[in-house]
Amino acid sequence: MPQTTAPSTDEGTYLSRLWEQLRSVKGARPRPADLPKVPAALRLYQVTAWITGVMLLLLCAEMVVKYGFGHWVYAFQPGQPIISFPLVNPATDPYLQGVNLSIAVLIAHGWLYVLYLFADFRLWSLMRMPFTKFVQIALGGVIPFMSFIVEGIITKQVRTYLAEHAPVTAGGND
Repeated sequence: MPQTTAPSTDEGTYLSRLWEQLRSVKGARPRPADLPKVPAALRLYQVTAWITGVMLLLLCAEMVVKYGFGHWVYAFQPGQPIISFPLVNPATDPYLQGVNLSIAVLIAHGWLYVLYLFADFRLWSLMRMPFTKFVQIALGGVIPFMSFIVEGIITKQVRTYLAEHAPVTAGGND
């Protein structure tokens, strides 16, 4: 007798399941006392997501200039235009004057990503979402363009949740 397998309840690939989990607000169960804090946490998350996304794109551009073309990005070098691109040369690098924008973008993105993680943690903890959602949001600040996409998805989810669970006020129309 041929053996048949039961249809799998596991639909789709791992990536598609991850995407659906990211788009789902299932599992969010904020405390009623925390609901008034959520809009401010959401706003902080939105701002940090955009700043982190822009800084990550700047970092990617800087990496292309440095490793693809072999140049630093400097500002305010004496005798040069405001932005200049000296060759990467370990023998002369310590003697370059001006502001090394390559290093500045790297450091700024690192610290702004820490702020992004704080905003992610605050929103995640107030909404009491599953831990995997925290990790997915955190990865949004590491993959170029992903912070913009994830921010839109999370903002829509949180706003929908808040609209569906808005406290009913007693009294009439004012």
